[in-house]
Amino acid sequence: MTSTEQATPTSQATTPRRIDPPAGEARRPRRSWNAVLSATRLWTGLILFAFVLFHLINHAFGIISIEIQDRVADVLMAPWYNPIGAAVVGFAAIIHIAVNLYTLWSRRTLRLKPWEAVQYISGLLIPWLIIEHALANGLMDELYGSTSSYAVMQGFLWVVAPYQIWKQCAALIVAWVHGVIGLWHWLRVRSWFDRSQTLLLIIAVIIPVLSLAGFISAGNESIRMHDANPEYLAGILAEAGWNWDDLGAMYQLYVSIMRWYWGILIALAVLWIIRRARSDRKAARITIDGGKSMAILPGATLLETLRANNIPHASVCGGRGRCTTCRVVVQNGLDHLPSPEAVESAALKRIGSPERVRLACQISPTQAMTVSPLLSAKATPSDGRRPGALLGREQLVTVLFVDMRGSTRLGEAKLPFDTLFILNQFFIEMTAALRETGGHYANFTGDGLMAIYGLQGAAEAGCRDALRGAQAMLDRLKALNERLEGDLPEPIRIGIGIHTGEAIVGEMGPPEARLVSAIGDTVNTAARLESMSKEFGEPVVISEETLRIGRITLPGTEPVETTVRGRQQSIGVFPTGTLPDTT
Repeated sequence: MTSTEQATPTSQATTPRRIDPPAGEARRPRRSWNAVLSATRLWTGLILFAFVLFHLINHAFGIISIEIQDRVADVLMAPWYNPIGAAVVGFAAIIHIAVNLYTLWSRRTLRLKPWEAVQYISGLLIPWLIIEHALANGLMDELYGSTSSYAVMQGFLWVVAPYQIWKQCAALIVAWVHGVIGLWHWLRVRSWFDRSQTLLLIIAVIIPVLSLAGFISAGNESIRMHDANPEYLAGILAEAGWNWDDLGAMYQLYVSIMRWYWGILIALAVLWIIRRARSDRKAARITIDGGKSMAILPGATLLETLRANNIPHASVCGGRGRCTTCRVVVQNGLDHLPSPEAVESAALKRIGSPERVRLACQISPTQAMTVSPLLSAKATPSDGRRPGALLGREQLVTVLFVDMRGSTRLGEAKLPFDTLFILNQFFIEMTAALRETGGHYANFTGDGLMAIYGLQGAAEAGCRDALRGAQAMLDRLKALNERLEGDLPEPIRIGIGIHTGEAIVGEMGPPEARLVSAIGDTVNTAARLESMSKEFGEPVVISEETLRIGRITLPGTEPVETTVRGRQQSIGVFPTGTLPDTT
């Protein structure tokens, strides 16, 4: 099923907000101010994270010695300890802080997920924790020609200013946590992330632990060297060009910067409270599934409005338009929304969504709307990659039902634990057969399951894949029976029914457990054929329609006309235990 086939616009092309481009000219979604801010925050954050990563790795070499720390710094920190590198890091830090403050100011609600709260709070603390160290370690060298080696910094912190040690440790941890959270939520929407996240988590823990160990080990080395030679520290500080006047000037600059910084934070907080107090609470209302309605927060995104009203709503990426888990169907009021901008358009195109599906984190309603969430509030990154166009449409598909025979007798002969073990092994094999033949698991039926073939691609291929799936199930069942021979009172047998026809396909079920499934006469017929396999004494019953659409022949067999319960007309079926090769 292609995204073109799935998109079913609900508004006419003549509505005011839909303006077709001139003939031959492709429409290009405009890049919004928020998209620019998001990209700026991402890239400046990556630059700063790279700097912190190199710095922490360099710290870890203090486990060996301060001398090794300085030698490694000559290589590892070379990209940053030069005028260009220092300027890049400095500007990235200023821009990143400014963008984060603007983003926080722009929020219409401060209801945050725990990880968001940690990231915002850590981001606000980082300037206070780090700027003093940055001035002494960087700006003082540029202004006064001093040198800030590891030997100098470790000696000064651990001997002269030990009260600063806790601040340096806190800065290390807070900066790393802030960066890791941002990196995690940038990467977790990638398909490969689930396979790699355990390894990445181990790395994310090991690096700061080794860095702290190196910092403490080097500090103890500085203390030992000072105890052995009280003139040691004075000598290296003098050689490095450090003096109290310069340090005092840097500290005064730090105090001035902090006054401005905290002043800006307090001013933003006061203005934010005033703006919120003046918000028009009699604005148009949003209605969601279940009939609950709420006033639209002026200027807020739909996601912010839902959160402000304590309504759980999925947002794996934190409202940045990357994961699509906050997607909603706009039932009414679509014409009052502007067309998707670049970030939202790219995300919706990626999952093949129709026009009436929008991202709650990217739309800011100004007029009354009715929306329905498409995913559970507990959606995962993998949910965000699910196709977005399966909202209910008629489609020609092949439906396969498989059922385990004698499951009741099995339950009577075995302990509950043993019965569940055998059933789970059975389902592992059946779903593996679906995966390797392109089938889609659609429903669980106690001791069987329903699968759909042909959701994507041609109907003929779906028919052929369904027969391959049935054969794979028979082959895997044979292997399972051999493996469990000593645990089974008798070999497991199955019945399979396969039928092709029009069905209503879409996401069904409660928001917390929706599945892409199908309903309709085609589904009912396939289920009846599975039951009829008992009567025919064959493991598989295939409808004549499936063979016709799939252009498949069963040599030496003729269709059996039979009446299927629930259908007025009889259909031709092929009971068989031998399936043709349809590859």
